[in-house]
Amino acid sequence: MTELALHPIFAFGFASPWLLMGLLAAGIPVLIHLLHKRKFIETEWAAMKFLLIATKKYSRRVRFEQLLVLLVRCLIILLLAIAFSRPYWSVQGGFFESAAPIHRILVIDSSFSMRWKGDEQSLFEAARELAREQVSDSNTGDAFQLIQISNSSPQALISRPSRQQAYVLDEIKRMQPTEEYGNVGQALQTALDFLGQAQELAQKEVIVISDFQAQSWTPLQSDQGSSRIRSLMEAISKKATLVLKDVGQTEETNLAVIDLSSKSVFATVNQPIRLGVTLHNYGGLNQGQVNLQLFVDGQLVNQKQVDLPANTDTQTEFTHRFSKVGDHRMEVRLAEDRLPLDNRRWKVMPVKKEINVLLVNGRQSGEVMGRATDYLELALSPSLKEQPWQGVIKPHVISEGELTNTELSLYDAVVICDVALFTENERDLLKRYVKRGGGLIISLGEQVNAENYNQTIFQPDNGLLPLKLLNRRGDADKPTTLFEFDPLKYQHPVIEIFKGNPDAGLETTHLYEYFQTEILPDPNTRLILNFDTNDPAVIESTLGRGKIILITTSLDRHWGTWAIWPSFPPMMNEFVLYAATGKWGKRESLVGQPLEIVTQESQRTLSPRMITPGEQEFPLRSVLDKNSESRTISFNQTFQSGIYELDWGTSAAEKTLFAVNVSPLESDLRHIGPQVIPPQYFRRQASTPNVLNEQPQEQSSEAGLSEIMLLTVLALIVVEQLLLWRFSVGALSFLAVMLLSCLSLFFQR
Repeated sequence: MTELALHPIFAFGFASPWLLMGLLAAGIPVLIHLLHKRKFIETEWAAMKFLLIATKKYSRRVRFEQLLVLLVRCLIILLLAIAFSRPYWSVQGGFFESAAPIHRILVIDSSFSMRWKGDEQSLFEAARELAREQVSDSNTGDAFQLIQISNSSPQALISRPSRQQAYVLDEIKRMQPTEEYGNVGQALQTALDFLGQAQELAQKEVIVISDFQAQSWTPLQSDQGSSRIRSLMEAISKKATLVLKDVGQTEETNLAVIDLSSKSVFATVNQPIRLGVTLHNYGGLNQGQVNLQLFVDGQLVNQKQVDLPANTDTQTEFTHRFSKVGDHRMEVRLAEDRLPLDNRRWKVMPVKKEINVLLVNGRQSGEVMGRATDYLELALSPSLKEQPWQGVIKPHVISEGELTNTELSLYDAVVICDVALFTENERDLLKRYVKRGGGLIISLGEQVNAENYNQTIFQPDNGLLPLKLLNRRGDADKPTTLFEFDPLKYQHPVIEIFKGNPDAGLETTHLYEYFQTEILPDPNTRLILNFDTNDPAVIESTLGRGKIILITTSLDRHWGTWAIWPSFPPMMNEFVLYAATGKWGKRESLVGQPLEIVTQESQRTLSPRMITPGEQEFPLRSVLDKNSESRTISFNQTFQSGIYELDWGTSAAEKTLFAVNVSPLESDLRHIGPQVIPPQYFRRQASTPNVLNEQPQEQSSEAGLSEIMLLTVLALIVVEQLLLWRFSVGALSFLAVMLLSCLSLFFQR
């Protein structure tokens, strides 16, 4: 080590060696001199012999002057070529600290956890200040690229190496923290790809400035995600010097609203609806009596005090009644802390005055309550002459022959009751209706032709449901065998209301006959109810945006007592409301995820525009979706949390609302460091954050020799004129310029 310090290792090179081809231009003055050399014929002349001795001494001086002028001109061209090729020298452990320019890639974490604010500034402001200091303290000739750790926002902010310090500083100044989850793996992969650029710069550095939030750097506690990040850091460290700068706090606390939900996709006027709120205390101390508020359409409607135990989810709920039809903005707010972004959460609740249901009757009868839809109609709207039905579900009954002439888009759900046969035209009509969000319930019965159902509506590819009807089981005419429902532990939300309520009679319903079915493998199909024989009783499937429910028995008294049992009315209401949810589509998303809108027939000629929470307006264009045979609109500019308004461009159409919330993954501010990430990558935040001071002595930095050579060129141009004017003055000037240049190169730091 002592010997290395006493005898420094010296290296010299060029950052842009291909520009050394300009050295060839130095031969131009020599070539011009040779071309203009005088040609003469020697002739003996006696008188000239006496002048020869006198002129020999003078001609040697003239030739010396000409050669010096030629040398100056060649030096001008040589130094210009060398200066443009950016020469450098580096010394390890010696007197000099000058070296080659460096290709630096700055990676700044802009995920929303960086919004956590300390006493003076936020973590993001601290990271941005560190990045500015890195650029300001850099040497001339260093090239920079800028990457932000985000998710959906563009990560490459400066995608090509830039040597303009002012431009890089301006880009850093314009950076703002996002509201997105930090995709660290994607940012590191971008940095690794950038290392292949600026190949003329041999020295490369990747500087990552982050709070090292645990969920971002060890995504979802997944071994696969963590190993990918570690492998990317190893790959970067093999090609460059990797520097990790930690601006996070070791003990950060945070309160967050991580969920706002309702079991109902829509509400009805004057009917109570329950909103579930999930809060989390990301900290080691209990928080008592924290104020939680509920806002509806911007107005405070309810509030409560909540105790939040440390490191625990806390469930609470609000109840609210809506008095107006349309989309309503719902928001819960938690008392603000140092990271206020996740203390608010939004939800959109569509409110309807009534639910229109079409009942398709497959069996006509002159008897009282003899039609296939009579008991269902009574369960959905138990009207009396003395007291008309005032509920929200409005059923309308048609015969099976009227199905093809009925406009299904006017109805929120369609219920097929014991229809014997289906044509392909009827199947396609129902298929289009469901794909666009309609709800379809099919109940079987004695009229059903199983072979026709299997050939039309139960086809795996072209049908409505991926299953097959088998034989009937039981005999309703001779009810010797009794079947009952198996609720499958009440796992499906549509029958959850019966859990813990034995008086509702779900498990004591008596059935005498049903169709056995074979469910084909399909991820979109699941069971709601079974019979006690383990045969499917009620099956749910999805098709496009809509839901389909198949009931393998009848909805009247022909195949059992279900139609007159206490469990029948509430279950039919739940089935209809659940099936109708698809028509409203998905109204919620996370920051950075797209919003998908399916247009109705009447909206295809309109010119919609999306209005963001920041009051920005984006015109939208629908695209034909061949699979669902409808037009969809995809909006991707969801970079801000809050309520988005879809304006259809006509005063008659109400605005459609969407809620966009932040990902709860960034709310967990647990900090990781050398215990997870290899400690050799971390650098301390010294009083001056210059990376050059943090590197080992063998690292080299830029020399800045080009500037000295360019100044020498300017001086030599003046020297050339002085040589032509007065040689003695020019020669002294030449010696002075060369001496000063050599000294400047020697002491350059």
